Amino acid sequence: MNTLQERRQAAMERLMAIGTARRGQLSEQYYEHKDRNGRARQTGPYYVWQRWVQGQKQSMRISAGALAKVRADLQRGREVQAIFNELWSIMEQTAIAQDADSKKKPRRSKRPLDGKSHSS
Repeated sequence: MNTLQERRQAAMERLMAIGTARRGQLSEQYYEHKDRNGRARQTGPYYVWQRWVQGQKQSMRISAGALAKVRADLQRGREVQAIFNELWSIMEQTAIAQDADSKKKPRRSKRPLDGKSHSS
């Protein structure tokens, strides 16, 4: 099994390999209106990329030509989030291990530091 440090390094390498990414979701919108004869007509779909940034919802209309790229970016965004979750877990495990190590009492050597026996 890999050490925490090796797992952390591997996660960082995966993160750095991701180019563009987006968080949020993509929504389809349709609009209904009545034509001159009074019949309901639907237009769309229109695509909207939505996300929360610093507590505020942000929306941006996406053209049909950019749709495939945005969908791929959103998928990579989910991968980024999974890596961040993994990094949090690794870093917390590292912190807990360090806490446990600091509670251990240092062992005292029974031999003198110079390696010589001082028995008379």
